[in-house]
Amino acid sequence: MLKKTLGIVTAAVALTALLPVGTAQAATCKGSGCTGKNPQATGCGTDARTLKGSRIRPAGGGPAVELRVSPSCSAAWARIEKADSNWRFKLEIKNRSPYVEHASPNHSAYTAMVWNSHAYRACVEEYDGAGGSWTCTKWF
Repeated sequence: MLKKTLGIVTAAVALTALLPVGTAQAATCKGSGCTGKNPQATGCGTDARTLKGSRIRPAGGGPAVELRVSPSCSAAWARIEKADSNWRFKLEIKNRSPYVEHASPNHSAYTAMVWNSHAYRACVEEYDGAGGSWTCTKWF
């Protein structure tokens, strides 16, 4: 009986070692409830992907900006790679105010989210104090 019990315990320990460590953070919002919220703090970044054809760079060169979407949250946002903070980027939303942010030299940066039932696109510009020279993706 002792050998059988030790065999079961050994098998259980071996199987436990094969399981992934930790679990993904469950999203805390969905759809319109995500609008205006942080994609990382809500867990929406966990299953995020970049939309095909949504990664662009300004015509004269500079950091790439992309549109990110989370299927579990039904939300979208813009993300920019590490860059000098004189680069601005935004998530432009048809018939709504955009979410505008500055790049960070230390890490990728992102905008707040919008429910993906809205039309949206990502834009980037090197901010010169005057603004207005945005390069944008197509509308999604």
